[in-house]
Amino acid sequence: MLPKPRLIEMENRSHPRRACRWPAVLLAQPFNRACIVEDVGKGGCRISVNPRGLEQGTHVVVNVASRGKRFEGVIRWLGGDEVGIAFEGAGAGLAPALTPSE
Repeated sequence: MLPKPRLIEMENRSHPRRACRWPAVLLAQPFNRACIVEDVGKGGCRISVNPRGLEQGTHVVVNVASRGKRFEGVIRWLGGDEVGIAFEGAGAGLAPALTPSE
């Protein structure tokens, strides 16, 4: 049996990711939805969220109030209750958010 596409994508990343469990809000027009950031890296993140109404290529914002972080990005993939987001613009400056204490 072949691995899930999400697993293949994770192995081919150009930026490493680190596991986390950050409560957040996904802002995607026309709604806001609670989510959990499951892993994060310089180039993007994976979130757990109800994907109803979301589409690949949609511009989104992930607001992690508890960390004082807000990342803009684009949905790259959807699978089950997980969504992969590639950061854009200021989101690419994520490196300071990846400190060992978090």
